[in-house]
Amino acid sequence: MKKLFLFLIITPLVACTQSKHTKTKGSQAIVLSYNVENLFDTINDPQKNDEDFLPSGKLNWTSKRYQDKLNKIGQTISNNGTEFPDVIGLIEIENGNVLSDLCQNMYLSKSDYAYVWYEGPDERGIDVALLYNSKTTQILSSNAIPVILKSETDPNTRDILHVYAKINDVKIHFYVNHWPSRRGGQLESEPFRMQAAEILKQHIQEILSKDSNANILCMGDFNDFPSNSSIKDVLGASDFNPEMKSNLYNLMADDELAKDGTHFYQNEWSMLDQFIVNRNLLAYAMTKESAQIVKYDFLYYTNKNGVKSPSRTYVGDSYKGGYSDHLPIRLTLQTAK
Repeated sequence: MKKLFLFLIITPLVACTQSKHTKTKGSQAIVLSYNVENLFDTINDPQKNDEDFLPSGKLNWTSKRYQDKLNKIGQTISNNGTEFPDVIGLIEIENGNVLSDLCQNMYLSKSDYAYVWYEGPDERGIDVALLYNSKTTQILSSNAIPVILKSETDPNTRDILHVYAKINDVKIHFYVNHWPSRRGGQLESEPFRMQAAEILKQHIQEILSKDSNANILCMGDFNDFPSNSSIKDVLGASDFNPEMKSNLYNLMADDELAKDGTHFYQNEWSMLDQFIVNRNLLAYAMTKESAQIVKYDFLYYTNKNGVKSPSRTYVGDSYKGGYSDHLPIRLTLQTAK
């Protein structure tokens, strides 16, 4: 009953603080995707397993630490207040309160951001959301797509957020994803991500069956690599090659081949965060360089051996005061005539 109740509580569209000015980019639009590593507020929600992220919890999650986290995310999104992306897919946010607080932090308070978010069934309370610049982006519709797994122990995972929006002159179907984790090992957990891939694929096919000219952009933390079966075989996202006829193209596949990535685990980079587009949208993402990993210097921690990794908020239960255990990814689109 708890999970059904959570599915019914939705907050589809909420405006953030209005601003005095907004930076414009002419014909270009910037899309960001960012797993922000457990953005929780400090308020206990009896419907969620959020006890660790309370002032009295084992992580000692205080208001000071929470505000610092908000400022760091705002700093990352805006590149120190110099650029305000049109659309940001956010992964691992607790609720609408943290989204409102994020809009009001020192880096984003002068922007014109609003957000789309639905309360999901994840027991820890982490969801996905879409932040957007209301001056350049118009929301046409939105819905949460349930991902109900064939699992007796954990049937529910994060919803896929679908937002149909217009940026400048281009209408795009955005899908923000946070697929099931690799907990228990890649082979043991892979079937769950393949199920998520099938659900996403079916929804995309429904959209394209109604409008063959629709533009599709999938983003988020897929917890799999571009070469894994869930992405390449089930979803059908091929490497970026406009000459190859494919339903979907993975704009981050080359980064995996180069052994680059957005997440660092056991001394190896992995490309968990991705942009996947259909052929129609390739007309607006002109080159391979249109999609990039965001590598601002302040996002990294360097250990005593000179090895760089994402500067994390927590390592285990130890507070490090960093940004996130993921790096963001950035996509530039040509969206105006």
